[in-house]
Amino acid sequence: MMKELIIFIVAFAFLFWVGMKLNRWVNGSSKISKNQKKILEEMKKQNRK
Repeated sequence: MMKELIIFIVAFAFLFWVGMKLNRWVNGSSKISKNQKKILEEMKKQNRK
């Protein structure tokens, strides 16, 4: 029983850690895409002049 509990806690901690890493990666990539959109908009504005 104790062994199963330890395995469960370790698995939960590992999944939580993976989730945090994925969340950070997703947030980071979405920020990059937003910045790329801003840069494209700025380039369009400059081309109109």
